[in-house]
Amino acid sequence: MRVLALLWTFCLLLKEAQAWGFKNGIFHNSIWLEQAAGVYHRESRQGRYQLTYKEAKAVCKYEGGTLATYKQLEEARQIGFHVCAAGWFDRGRVGYPIVKAGPNCGFGKVGIIDYGYRLNKSEKWDVYCYNPNSKECGGVLTDQQKMIQSPGFPEEYQNEQICYWHIRVRLGQKIRLNFLEFDVEDDTACLADYLEVYDSYDDVSGFAGRFCGDYLPDDIISTGNVMTLKFLSDASITGGGFQLQYVAVNPAPKSQNQTHN
Repeated sequence: MRVLALLWTFCLLLKEAQAWGFKNGIFHNSIWLEQAAGVYHRESRQGRYQLTYKEAKAVCKYEGGTLATYKQLEEARQIGFHVCAAGWFDRGRVGYPIVKAGPNCGFGKVGIIDYGYRLNKSEKWDVYCYNPNSKECGGVLTDQQKMIQSPGFPEEYQNEQICYWHIRVRLGQKIRLNFLEFDVEDDTACLADYLEVYDSYDDVSGFAGRFCGDYLPDDIISTGNVMTLKFLSDASITGGGFQLQYVAVNPAPKSQNQTHN
């Protein structure tokens, strides 16, 4: 029944395919599927493939979730969830979901690429979590404009926070970020607490800047219709937090000369 319900959700969203677009023949996955399927991929704050099994469980628990089961991961895959990164899931298994096989991903297969049960729980991978409810902070944002705040704002944010906001507006539009208030722990290289902005649908490509301190960053305008924000705080010293607004920007109308040319 759950698979049918998720497929129904997918069909409704597919009607807006022209507004959202495709990448490599796959309907964009982790942006809205985190809400539709409740399954999401996480890596360590130190980067890819840095989590032991115990640490992977802690990451999911911190966000109010649990390790995804094989069934939950497969149900998400069936409606398009596609991540080429091996991670822990329930009962100490490791693998990743593939919708469309590629030369460097999936070994030419589709489905759950399953590395099986790992006897050595100290091996380091990413993790797949399950949480059908909203997370403590972050989320998938598709409004034409919206305020984004650090957790607990206007009060100080807490230690050891990690939040992702995935912004997606309509195809052809761009996104303008306008910073209204900003107070994040300051250090020379912004290694402790920081807000990162990516001109992309993930935090892997399209790096646009890392910010800390108490100065207001300049406005940022995306090159396309997607943007990702990542906020991270470490285990010591916090700040007042931040508040910003994003607005969807429509493309400028073509002049008559451009139209005729």
